[in-house]
Amino acid sequence: MRRVWMMLWVLALAAPAAAQPSERLPWFSVDLHGAWVGLPTAEGWVPVVTATTPLPGRAWGVAGGATVYPVKLGVMTLGLGVAMHTGKSTSSALTSTTGTGSAEVTKPTTTTVTTQITSLLPQLSINFGHKLGWSYLSAGYGRSKAASSAAAFGTAVAQTVPEAWNVAINFGGGAKWFMKPHLGAGFDVRFTKLGSRGATAALPSARRTQMVTISVGISIQ
Repeated sequence: MRRVWMMLWVLALAAPAAAQPSERLPWFSVDLHGAWVGLPTAEGWVPVVTATTPLPGRAWGVAGGATVYPVKLGVMTLGLGVAMHTGKSTSSALTSTTGTGSAEVTKPTTTTVTTQITSLLPQLSINFGHKLGWSYLSAGYGRSKAASSAAAFGTAVAQTVPEAWNVAINFGGGAKWFMKPHLGAGFDVRFTKLGSRGATAALPSARRTQMVTISVGISIQ
């Protein structure tokens, strides 16, 4: 994590250093990204399975968001926005093979687990740069909706951790570049921390956990 933060600070400081005198940031921007979404794997967020059962830790998904930039303070511009990302993935079961040749038989030795998450993440950002390119650091407090299930296997019945919204803190950063007046490209690295929760009639207790989502795509201003 320390290396990621160092990278984000370098990005934030590099933009104003490279910038030529030009216009302030736009009043707003919109992002549409493909994403490599982090999924929760900690106790309570997924069903109880054997220690050897693979868990899906990441998923291909989508991300997006919108930000307004109302206040400029010297080389820094404040932004207010909201981002979202969502992803779903199913783990592959471990298998064992017996026999050889035409008598070879492959059988699964573990169940499969499917996990999905959707996060809505309001953010306050500090932005460095100009209208044609800037980098940013941001953080905020939002909510994530997570659900997970394990398929029936052998004598074990199917299990489900029901879909539920949970408190989520997010922080991270990224950058945007505009080759055309209104269309550009951008990326974001986002840490999402789910708070612990107590057991209820519908949900098991769950430990606090953290995920990382990386997204890349187009930006519009």
